[in-house]
Amino acid sequence: MDFSFRYFYLFLGPAQLFTETSLRFTLGWALLLTGIAALLPAAARRVFMISSCALFSLLVVLNGVMFNIFGHFFSFSDMSYAGDGVRFFSWSYIRLRKALLLCVALSLLMSVLAALLTRRRERDWATGLRQAGAVLLASAGLVVVGRTHLSLLPAESQMVWSSQYDEAGARYKRFTDPNFWLHEVGLYQYSVRDLCVSMGWENDPAGVSRLDSFFRERQEQVSGDNDLTGALQGKNLIMVMLESVDTWLLTEDYMPNLYALQQKSVELTRFYTPLMLSAGTFNTEIMSQTGLIPTPVGVGPVTYADNSFPLSLANLFGREGYTARSFHSASPTIYTRGRIHVNLGFEAYHNYAAMGMDDYQLDSQMLGGYGLMTEAEPFFSFVITYSGHGPYNNELASISAAHIDAARAAVARSGVTATEENMEEYVQAVAHVMETDAFVGGLLDALEADGKLEDTVLLFYTDHYGKYMSDREFLCRLKGVSATSPELYRTPCFLYSADLEAQKLDKYAGPADLIPTLVNLFGLDADRGWYVGDDIFGSGGGFVVFPNCAWLDESGYWNGSEPDADRERAADVRRRTEACADCLHSDYYRVTKLLD
Repeated sequence: MDFSFRYFYLFLGPAQLFTETSLRFTLGWALLLTGIAALLPAAARRVFMISSCALFSLLVVLNGVMFNIFGHFFSFSDMSYAGDGVRFFSWSYIRLRKALLLCVALSLLMSVLAALLTRRRERDWATGLRQAGAVLLASAGLVVVGRTHLSLLPAESQMVWSSQYDEAGARYKRFTDPNFWLHEVGLYQYSVRDLCVSMGWENDPAGVSRLDSFFRERQEQVSGDNDLTGALQGKNLIMVMLESVDTWLLTEDYMPNLYALQQKSVELTRFYTPLMLSAGTFNTEIMSQTGLIPTPVGVGPVTYADNSFPLSLANLFGREGYTARSFHSASPTIYTRGRIHVNLGFEAYHNYAAMGMDDYQLDSQMLGGYGLMTEAEPFFSFVITYSGHGPYNNELASISAAHIDAARAAVARSGVTATEENMEEYVQAVAHVMETDAFVGGLLDALEADGKLEDTVLLFYTDHYGKYMSDREFLCRLKGVSATSPELYRTPCFLYSADLEAQKLDKYAGPADLIPTLVNLFGLDADRGWYVGDDIFGSGGGFVVFPNCAWLDESGYWNGSEPDADRERAADVRRRTEACADCLHSDYYRVTKLLD
């Protein structure tokens, strides 16, 4: 089952099916589990054999489903968000190759047959010999697994933040790249190792002195003031995070209002929103509002509801006398947003009821909250749209119904062709974002009618790529990328202001760079060295941090373990990523009394 599963996903990269590491781990776990089974009484042995095979069979199916939806395999760290994410589950996301399901079924059948064939033995002279053999077998497996595991870890004597740190060992210690590690170490070691790391059982205590040192270093690194420092000071800001509005959806034909605004804006043509965890929307939201890169280890929504975030956008604007409010149609209990947004400094989180919406799925009805968004100037309003959400089928027909005919006509003009099933999903996706575009058009009209457009800055960015297309190959064709390319994560981002000249910036940037950029533009009272991102208009940055301390810049995509990788950049990315994790684990901003 291990080999067959990894065989069907070899397309993910330069992985090999039979590597020395994966063979040693798989052999070791096979010996260990077989030895344990042999030591058990007959009845317990049957239960153990079937249940262990059933567990790993479930993990194979779960890994396949997770990859279909998110582009990465399952991690136990995803469980922090599973309760809320399951609300958006659809059976249309389950598309597994029949050959893989057959292998899983055969494995289960073999385990059942083996369990049925096992029998109770009377104690005789050979019993002790059999038990000794079982102990030897299990011990051998444990030794193989243990020695292989230790050989992959970095040397204890190395400084964690040193530029000479063993990147390959660091990657194994962090273990936050499911697609790489499942291939590299096999299904069994991956599952056990991922559980240990995700639960934080190996966490080093976060060092406040180490964080102090890091931020002192950052304050010397960040670029100084530039021509745009304070250029938007005193202006209103409406910051809109778009649900699933991917590059192939933001066209003149599909979203005329948003497209027209984009052409008059400062467009970031190399903006990427990597999926840090399965809760893509929530984690992009956190990055853009706190400036911190989410960690997959030991942090869930409650952390963001309880920790101190004096440098969040809402708190910064609030200290400047702005009215800071957030708006999203979903319930405040989902991802604990109601508590989190207030903790981040927003006056209140306004859901569908507060905005007077009849149907929480229809973005156009969020215009009912327009007065709340703009009534007290200066204002900072953070808006999260919903209608772009999947699945793209009749389950969400209430979103697409008003736009389905226009969507069919627009798709027919596009020249895109595919299977009937894929084309129907494509039409539905277009209809969904047309509903979002209706909200954008209504918002712009209302701002102009009220005479507020001149004094209001509009920032639009997308939470993640259009991951709800169930056929991943078709999605990649729509976007013009390969399934393993980081270009899959390129998403729209642009800033409109009557005071800024329209232009296209090709500097690499991501959600963590938004706060220091806004701090500079609005002249907010915060040292940009307290953030791990960089001012997009400054001289720093120029790269995007991906999961597992990988990064993307003008030279390509790197994970830091390549022989020709930039060692200095690798160390910088690692320090930024681990500093964010340490901040969250230690509640650093509260401990240091940053604003006292």
